Parts: sequence; C-alpha cells; structure tokens
Amino acid sequence: MNRAKWIWLASLGLIYASFWIWYGGNGDPVTEEEGLEMLAQIERVHGVRLEDTPEGSMSRNLRAMLPLDDGKEFYAVNLETRADGPEALDAEAEYAAIVVPLLLERGGHPVFLSERAGLMLGNFGEGVDRVAVVRYRSLRDLLDMIADERMLEGNAFKTASLAHTEVFITRPTITFVQVRLMLGMFLALLAIAGLAVIGRVQRRRGDASAA
Repeated sequence: MNRAKWIWLASLGLIYASFWIWYGGNGDPVTEEEGLEMLAQIERVHGVRLEDTPEGSMSRNLRAMLPLDDGKEFYAVNLETRADGPEALDAEAEYAAIVVPLLLERGGHPVFLSERAGLMLGNFGEGVDRVAVVRYRSLRDLLDMIADERMLEGNAFKTASLAHTEVFITRPTITFVQVRLMLGMFLALLAIAGLAVIGRVQRRRGDASAA
C-alpha cells in the first residue's frame, strides 16, 4: 500500500481516536471537594442556596450523588408533562436551542425522545406526555453545564414549557446506543471508499504518464 493510502487511513484513525477520547464516559469520579465547589458555583449563578431548596430539588439530589459518583457516563430519564398553549411550544423550542449545544460541548446528547401513545400497565403514565433520555459523559459534565450562565435563560424556557417534570439518573446495564461503534463503521466505510478513489486516481495518472 502506497503513501497516499497510509496517510488516508492514518487521518481517519486519528479522527476516531480523538473522538473516542473526547466522548469519554469512563473518567475520574468527582471528589467531594470538587463537587461542593461546583455546587457552590451553581448556587452563585442561579442565586439559589441549597439550604433554601425543598426536598427533591435538583440541588439536593445532586449533592446526594457526589459520594456515589464513579466518573462514568449515565443517562437521565425525563418524564415530562407539557404546559398548555402555543407559548409553551415556543418555549420548548427555545430551550432546546440553548441546551442541546451545551450538551454537545460536553459529550452529551439526546438518545431517545418519545410521545406517550397510551398505557400498558398502571396509571402513573397518565400524567406523562413525553419521555426524553439524555446521555451525559459524567457527573462533572452535568454540574459544569448547570453552572453555565446560559442555563439561566434555558431554565426560564423550560419552566415555561413544562407543567411538571421528573428526572432520574440511570446507568446502562444493556444498551444498543453504540455511538462509537456507529462512527467506527462509518469511518470504515469511508476508508474503503477513499482507498478505492485513491487507487483509481493513481491508476489514471499511471495510464496518463505511460501514454
């Protein structure tokens, strides 16, 4: 295999390795000291003290998570009840426009978004309009995102778009959301196509020089 093909494969390999490192999902846990400082920053940005928040608030739940953090990726499951009116839909779009970039900057992204179509068992789901699952690279990234000042505006839009929401954090036992695998397969196909193109170009040049 000639130099051009090696350069092509090495470039794709570098892209994949860089993505693998950036996408993360298996980092160092947040230390107690680091976590408390990040929570303090969140309080400063949002102007809310943990002591003044009720049971079940995000601040209290995140504080309780600090000693349980393992540094790995997790998924937040959102059970949402929409507010009524067109203004709520507009606020929902504005919220997504702010939050999705913040997620992507930190290796997070939506995984699943679904409207409730009916009930199969029980009646708790009667109050749920939509289920959203979001991947976070780590607790550190979640805390960092909440401390971003852009979340102030985002939270205002979220409050306007939802009548109620419940969010709980899960760690995958079985998952078919294989972002690294999908990117690897795409780059493999791109590598094969690129090698074919390079080979064809080189053959044409060789035929032209021979003529």
